[in-house]
Amino acid sequence: MAEAFGTAAGAELNTLLPTDRTAETPTDRLARFFALATGAAYDDISRLWINARHLSRYRPALRDRVGHQEALWRGRLEDLVRDGVECGDFRTADPYVATIQILVVIDGLGAHANTETADRPEAVTRMAVSTAERELGLESGTLTRRSADTSGGGRGAPSTGRAVSGGS
Repeated sequence: MAEAFGTAAGAELNTLLPTDRTAETPTDRLARFFALATGAAYDDISRLWINARHLSRYRPALRDRVGHQEALWRGRLEDLVRDGVECGDFRTADPYVATIQILVVIDGLGAHANTETADRPEAVTRMAVSTAERELGLESGTLTRRSADTSGGGRGAPSTGRAVSGGS
């Protein structure tokens, strides 16, 4: 069980926050992250995270794997935030704290993967994106616009409905 969870969570992380730093700016990479972290596929992975966290209370190997994956998530997102601060894309006094705040909101939204989201207000759907923009000193709507620009107008308005990790 621990191995299967680690494989799924690792693949998710590598899809959403690849280690290879392309020519994209940190803002573009973060917009891409939020644009990809939506929809039915990520509701399914949210459910996996919810179940893994619950079952990890009783299974030490799974507990270790969940903790390891959460640390990888925190580290990868914090690296992106630090890259953004270093190049002047983002403004935050503490990249670690900003990362945790973003992840806590994502986790909170992900915890609702089993609830009906059709009537969820847009302000709630965008809560993780809004938190990221606020904590990183970005103008409201920046990540949504960048997502639409880099995807050719594709998925557009990022939300997050998945429980990624580490912040909580």
